[in-house]
Amino acid sequence: MAAYRRRTDDPASIAACIRCFEPRSVDPESWSVVGPWVRETVTLSEPTLHSQAANALKVLTRLAVWAVDVGLVLDREVVLTPEVLERYRVTGMRELAPTSRSAEISRLRTLARSVTKRAPWPGPDERGARQGLSPPYTCEQVEAYWKAAASQNGPFRVQAMKAILTLTVATGARSGELFTVVTSDVVDVGGVVAVRLGAGAGAGAGAVGRVVPVRAGWVDRLEKVAAGAGSGPLVASRRTGRDQAAALLASFEYPAGMPRLMVPRLRSTWLAGVLSDYGVAEIFSAAGIVSGKAFSDLLPYLPAPQVGSLSWCRLGGQQ
Repeated sequence: MAAYRRRTDDPASIAACIRCFEPRSVDPESWSVVGPWVRETVTLSEPTLHSQAANALKVLTRLAVWAVDVGLVLDREVVLTPEVLERYRVTGMRELAPTSRSAEISRLRTLARSVTKRAPWPGPDERGARQGLSPPYTCEQVEAYWKAAASQNGPFRVQAMKAILTLTVATGARSGELFTVVTSDVVDVGGVVAVRLGAGAGAGAGAVGRVVPVRAGWVDRLEKVAAGAGSGPLVASRRTGRDQAAALLASFEYPAGMPRLMVPRLRSTWLAGVLSDYGVAEIFSAAGIVSGKAFSDLLPYLPAPQVGSLSWCRLGGQQ
């Protein structure tokens, strides 16, 4: 059998990869503008693997085309900065799947650190930017998980999986809060169905919590889950410890090709729905900002949150 011919990782082969690269997804006119800068930048990053060079060329080409489109000058100290890459992640990568987006931005950050001198990248021994939020599930994925919940082995698992889906997607419950919610924590606030989280009837003494309106499309499901729990918690589990939620989610049965549920992604699903209702993307665009830090800076000057207010009710969507 003929030997498989592999691409070599010697400097000459890597240099040829960079020199001969022609992107398929970019028209020739755009490539003629960004190509020299892309090739020079990848060369300066000193890739040691053929695959590393090829991946860098692809992701940097997409970034360069976007940068020119939004009016940026192709200067490494201008384009390859934390602020610009964050702006690109938020506004320039929407056609990519969340996992592809994360991988691409990671490659760009690694490359940027190696070819810039003045850009404010944290040093190798410094703490970098905070971990980003997990990507939300799509509506279709959530419904597929709900269908899978009904097919679990035994009523205990059916109840637990449906309750976790409901409390996270409908109210944004955290992992540690899932096991403390009982039926009496489902309350009515001026005609709006809500759930006490963190300091409800099932929480320990001294806990500080909040009251969250249930997302409109999940009210009926929540009421059925609460009825199925009886006098116990909505999510019952014999497991204990910090990984209690993760262990329970891992014990569920999932159809082939469907990954196990993750609470951070479920919470992001709730949050994405709330932010969409409030038009946060439009606020970002109108204000010309790409980071939510500006919101936390202004929080002390905003009215204090009040359970039952019009703004609070809007967290649940149209009920």
